[in-house]
Amino acid sequence: MARVSTIVTNFKSGEISPRLEGRIDLQKYNEAAQTLDNMLVFPSGGATRRPGTSFAGRSKDGGKVRLLNFEFSDEQAYVLELGANYIRFFKDGGILTEATKTISAITKANPAVVTATSHGFSNGDKVFISGVVGMTEVNNLEFTVAGVTTHTFELSGINSSAFTTYSSAGTAGKIVEVTTTYSVTDIFDINYAQSADVLYLAHKDHEPAKLTRTTTTSFTLADIDFVDGPYLDENITTTTITSNANTGTVTLTASADLFVAGHVGSLFQFRERVEVGHEAWAASTSYAQNDLVHHGGNLYKKTDSGSDSSGTQPPVHLDGTETYGIIDWQYQHSGTGFVKITAVTNATTATAVVQTHNFLVLPAVATAGTTQWSEGAFNIKNGFPRAVGFYEQRLYFAGTTAQPQSVFGSVSADFENHTSGTEDDAAINITIASDKVNVIKHLLPARFLQILTSSSEFTLSGGAGTQPVTPTNVNVLRETTFGSSNVRPLRAGNSTILIQKGQEKVKEITFDLDTDGLLGIDLTILADHIPRGGLTDMVWQQEPELILWFVHTDGRLIGLTYDRANAAIGWHTHSVGGSGIVESITAIPSGAEDQVYVSVKRTINGSTVRHIEFLKSLQFDGEITDAFFVDSGLTYSGSATSTITSLNHLEGETVSILADGSAHADKTVSGGSITLDRSASKVHVGYSYTSTIETLRLEGGANDGVSQGKIKRIHGVTVRFLESVGAEVGPDTSNLDRIPFRDSSMAMDTAVPIFSGDKEISFPSGYDNDARIFVRQTQPLPMTVTAIMRRSNTFDA
Repeated sequence: MARVSTIVTNFKSGEISPRLEGRIDLQKYNEAAQTLDNMLVFPSGGATRRPGTSFAGRSKDGGKVRLLNFEFSDEQAYVLELGANYIRFFKDGGILTEATKTISAITKANPAVVTATSHGFSNGDKVFISGVVGMTEVNNLEFTVAGVTTHTFELSGINSSAFTTYSSAGTAGKIVEVTTTYSVTDIFDINYAQSADVLYLAHKDHEPAKLTRTTTTSFTLADIDFVDGPYLDENITTTTITSNANTGTVTLTASADLFVAGHVGSLFQFRERVEVGHEAWAASTSYAQNDLVHHGGNLYKKTDSGSDSSGTQPPVHLDGTETYGIIDWQYQHSGTGFVKITAVTNATTATAVVQTHNFLVLPAVATAGTTQWSEGAFNIKNGFPRAVGFYEQRLYFAGTTAQPQSVFGSVSADFENHTSGTEDDAAINITIASDKVNVIKHLLPARFLQILTSSSEFTLSGGAGTQPVTPTNVNVLRETTFGSSNVRPLRAGNSTILIQKGQEKVKEITFDLDTDGLLGIDLTILADHIPRGGLTDMVWQQEPELILWFVHTDGRLIGLTYDRANAAIGWHTHSVGGSGIVESITAIPSGAEDQVYVSVKRTINGSTVRHIEFLKSLQFDGEITDAFFVDSGLTYSGSATSTITSLNHLEGETVSILADGSAHADKTVSGGSITLDRSASKVHVGYSYTSTIETLRLEGGANDGVSQGKIKRIHGVTVRFLESVGAEVGPDTSNLDRIPFRDSSMAMDTAVPIFSGDKEISFPSGYDNDARIFVRQTQPLPMTVTAIMRRSNTFDA
């Protein structure tokens, strides 16, 4: 017996399945995620084709890079390109350069010689050239400067003899670049936290550093010169250290083997109890020149000559010399002083420089020899912190090799100062007590400071949870036991998203009122096959839609529509055009949207390169000519032409083309250009990519239960489109029919207008157990599917 039924597939919350009495099971979510390729799932917008990517530039020398965001404000945001021993910058869709110089000529010679009046470049500079008319082979590329004169420079290694003759225009700008000590193997383990114009960087094998923006096109990178500390716990052995002086460059001598080469650059602190070794200040007392007295825990020296009687007011200042009554009192120290090691002679001898931050001289115990010393926490010997984060006006570091479970917080509102003490604003040093060693990998500010380790998740807060953290008021609690990978977690809404240590699970960490603590939810249970193999990077795109983007080890982009407030969660996969391999991802604000940047490894003209690309806007305001659905693409907009130039980054590649809103035959880039079959005034050129929807196995329509496992046949399909042009529909990828979007009323010499509504298709399927429907888009055109209505026969016998 056959039963005829109509089944509606709606796209909501990542579900691509029949809505049967509101029932959704995990199997459907799993299969649903498998069936979306280059389609975004939106709760209210259906399944929408992923927008294309626009070419922004190449990585330096084609090397592997990591992309990071640097956001001073929504209007001043940059993408950092971290490569082997350098950082470069992208802004407003292109590589950042200093003020450009106008080009007035380029020779056809070997090497090419560029004329630009008073250009100011130096040999070895990297410059980016664009906007040249005529010799377009040099556009959108970077070159190394050589043979500099006042008004000319060579393009090193470039033979332009066969190039098109230079006509006019063009600019050259020196690429803004900062030198680093991070190797290509280091860059993906860098942790970071930003405060206004300063980005703090942490890596376990490098001194903590800061990248500072000094102007809109100028950045500097320097190791952090900490004002004081942090330090390990004070020495408890019998080993003494003696300094031969208390100011300037000194020699330190240890009573037992202590110093190693890894101490170079490290701080050592000396401590004394000033009330034990010195007299207390007293009123109406005679003091001679150079007498030392203590008051309020501070040590002072009389600097004026002769003997004088003190008045009634004791010295209380903490810097320099001030006069109290008729006596000049010079501040010495508050019981501590420290040095920085500059060289190690042997195990018992080192050279150091006295650091006079908040003291004038080292405590007297340093020159007498003392066991009361503390070793710096950050150095080559003990390792450097791998985690950094802000919380309650403090900058925290954590995760050194010697103290993998220790957290070091700065003085309040003084991020590079770790002066210890018991005052509320003093630095904080705490070690997590747990049943096993948990290497701290990340610090993430939220309601509490989240401490994410290799096997557990902790929170750090004030003692009562609502109180601020102080040296005497710190509470650390273990919350969950998932463990985090090296991929930096992020905040999405009011949740923390982390990739678990195995890199195949994504966890959502939220605050749970019932338990008054953190709760972990596995987001990959909805589609656990998607991240299988590992995820290596992620970013949160909040505008215009809520999407978590991930980079898979195989080079695909993985998307997770994540709207927790509306219970909308759906996975989707994305392969980029041209067989590109995505290696890194980040996002910065750009107008009304968050602009997602990716680094894509490609083979172009026989060479391995990395393209820096960004996802174009989802919005094209209903104008088909503005629809951008090509990858690593560029747009020409101007007078109608059949020659599109400046495509040097796609040399030798077959490209897809949208010309004045109509799909154009593919072309191959030669000499950085293509020739169209017809003239057009707005042209998008780039790699093609395919977007596919595959429905689940038909479940509804049986007379005596579900239709799965029964023979069935789909004989008709209606697809509901939104702002779409072009699509193919069929029972499998080998049997797809193109849906007509142009009718006889439309002029044949204009683009097909955007269509919203239903398209009814006669469906040529046979009889089988699955009864699936495929919808595919291969043209550089938009496609959004909001529903698929299937008419089918199910055979219950």
